[in-house]
Amino acid sequence: MMKKIALVAALAATQVAFADATVETISNPVAMSASLKDPKAALEMIGAMTEPGFYVSAANASMEPANYVKAANASMDPAVFTNSMSYADPAVASKWMAAGMDPNFYTAFMVKMADPAKMMRWMTASMDMNNYQPAMNAMNPALFTKWMGASMDMKNYEGFLKMADVNTAGKYAAVAADPKTYGTFGTFADPKTYGAATAAFNPMSFFQFPVAPAAK
Repeated sequence: MMKKIALVAALAATQVAFADATVETISNPVAMSASLKDPKAALEMIGAMTEPGFYVSAANASMEPANYVKAANASMDPAVFTNSMSYADPAVASKWMAAGMDPNFYTAFMVKMADPAKMMRWMTASMDMNNYQPAMNAMNPALFTKWMGASMDMKNYEGFLKMADVNTAGKYAAVAADPKTYGTFGTFADPKTYGAATAAFNPMSFFQFPVAPAAK
């Protein structure tokens, strides 16, 4: 009996950790912009977002002012632009096209959605007092004090100051000018791709100029 209780507790702790990790990914623009490039990673995220524990973790995270500050600071990272541009890469599109034609992908999706353990967690969610924690936190006076203090902390405005920072603009310009940012399309545009052929190319060879006659 004790082993069964320990196993249930361990599974519950795993679900909570998985839900917290998913919320962390979604609230981080850098991680979120990179997470959907792989169909398998997207499938895992869908599985996590259909768990009742995910919404509890998301509700708790939404009450923390530090999470909004972290998201604002991360949104200034040039990696967000790099990850977003990669969605135009034919290699990423081909992955999703292959997944759309793979029966195993749909099977894995259905297995996650029809998992009896998932259904049981939803059926028992209303009886789990931990799921009412966000409602209790919303009535905690300490939460309001935390938000009032956050509005007066100048460190929380660093994300907005980065927008006016010349270094941030320089980083974005460097990323935008880097062919690697655009994946396959960037490879086509990069002269280095063509190696010696580009170096040996001479446009003047297309024009034939008359040669002056030798002096007699």
